[in-house]
Amino acid sequence: MKYRAKVAGPSGERSVEVEVQLDPTGVVVSLDGRPARWDIVPTPGGGYSVLRADGRQAEAVPHPGGNGTVRVRVGAERVTLELLDELTARAQAVAGKGAYRGSGDVKAAIPGRVLRILVGPGDSVLQGQPVVVLEAMKMENDVRAPRDGVIRSVEVSAGQAVGAGQILLRLEPA
Repeated sequence: MKYRAKVAGPSGERSVEVEVQLDPTGVVVSLDGRPARWDIVPTPGGGYSVLRADGRQAEAVPHPGGNGTVRVRVGAERVTLELLDELTARAQAVAGKGAYRGSGDVKAAIPGRVLRILVGPGDSVLQGQPVVVLEAMKMENDVRAPRDGVIRSVEVSAGQAVGAGQILLRLEPA
């Protein structure tokens, strides 16, 4: 299965394509298209002993974090991972999630119809707070604030059809 991993550690944040394949001799993990065979064995306490074909070994201990992230201690290093399936990674890229810090645009990740607008100009919002509800494929989907801020403007109205990547509202720093 292919994933997009956002990795944040001491050397900064980066995005990596990850593909995991199981076979009778172990696990093959490809990072950005470079495959490596790993032997992964569970250890007491919820960790894993990881041995690569090149002889490098590490102990990895995962801890669930907030917002779908996992904090992992690998040896002395600590990293935060967010694994996204390919579809979710593409939707976030279209919506601009995580690709900016200065932009205040909140965009639709998928095409749909605006059911409800939960905020108005001047409202303060917190990161992760639902701001718009979209209907797509007969399901309601919350669009959440990507960061804390104040609503500068609402660019859509209830009942309006929107496309993937369309600006729903503009957010300015708190």
